[in-house]
Amino acid sequence: MTPVLDPEGVHLAALRRLGDFRARRVLEMGCGDGRLTAGIAEDVDHVLAFDPDAERVAEAERTLPTELVDRVSFQVASGKEIGIEPHSFDIVVFSWSL
Repeated sequence: MTPVLDPEGVHLAALRRLGDFRARRVLEMGCGDGRLTAGIAEDVDHVLAFDPDAERVAEAERTLPTELVDRVSFQVASGKEIGIEPHSFDIVVFSWSL
């Protein structure tokens, strides 16, 4: 069983105070096991969540609620190698990724 790393939703609440996610395209750098991905995806148009750890990305995909599958894409990649078009996202989020 995966431990819940934000059980009170403190990290998600902080992100929502910093930016309006409604109907936005979000890039989540270093998504890991998706601990924030589902919470972010509740409000957005789309999330591209990526991480260089294939096992963690697979876990994130496996645990993503079914109702959010159309809003989230996962990719195994590092920040150096991911190919994204400039200005293709409204918000970039990262947590514990440095």
